[in-house]
Amino acid sequence: MLFSMILILFLMFFILFVQYNIDRFNGKNAKFLWFEANVQDKASSTISPPQTPSISSVKNMNVGINNGHIGDETYTGIKQRYFSSDDGVGLLNSIEQFKINYKMELNLSHITIGYPGDKETMIVANQICEFLKSTGYKKIEIMHLITQGVIGKMYQVCNAPDNSIMIMLFPADNVE
Repeated sequence: MLFSMILILFLMFFILFVQYNIDRFNGKNAKFLWFEANVQDKASSTISPPQTPSISSVKNMNVGINNGHIGDETYTGIKQRYFSSDDGVGLLNSIEQFKINYKMELNLSHITIGYPGDKETMIVANQICEFLKSTGYKKIEIMHLITQGVIGKMYQVCNAPDNSIMIMLFPADNVE
């Protein structure tokens, strides 16, 4: 009797493990009996639709009630960044090159976009998300990152903690 109970439990966990990996590879939520694994809140897994950027001439690091205008507007003349079609071509080339370089280690079930969380990079992340969806990428995950500005670079393609492809956005520091 004890042996049969252990055998049944072992089979249940084995089936859970196999089904979980199959569902995870297909980008779906894994379900086993009445349990669900790797379920994310719908609000946190999608980016809101792109909004018309309202900031044109101010360094945008503040997401508070002043809509990104900082103090006495000391940082005038620094342009808001936008994701252009040339950036899109470069991003697709970077993604393909990254896939070639790291094809054995990658989790290709989704693409992760990581950004610092300020308004400007959120706008750029929304534009990248829409661009990737228009080019055929269906599942895009979002995460907040702590990054530093890099002169002349808006993004970098690297691997995320779950070994998916991650597009890491840099803040607006030192872009000009």
